Amino acid sequence: MSGGVQFELQFFGKAFLCGLFLALLYDGIRLFRHLICHGKRAVAAEDLLYWLACGVLIFRMLYRENSGAVRGFAIAAVVLGMLLYLQFIKLLNKIRKKLHNSVK
Repeated sequence: MSGGVQFELQFFGKAFLCGLFLALLYDGIRLFRHLICHGKRAVAAEDLLYWLACGVLIFRMLYRENSGAVRGFAIAAVVLGMLLYLQFIKLLNKIRKKLHNSVK
């Protein structure tokens, strides 16, 4: 495998992991909201902070790994990481519900 292709695959992997992390972070925020009652302003502030953090983390990853150049496949990798995380969580919830129902 040539150095360019290997770099691209590593870059894609790092962007994918960044997407996984961002989805996990939002899941943590959702859990926090579930545990502690929030008003509309608190939810709006949390969402604003989350999206600012997303922007900073994605920019940082792009800047470090690709000299700040925005690449379509990197953004796609971030989105793919987020979507796969969400699908994995849905699958875990289905399994948890089935196990819970079988125990009853």
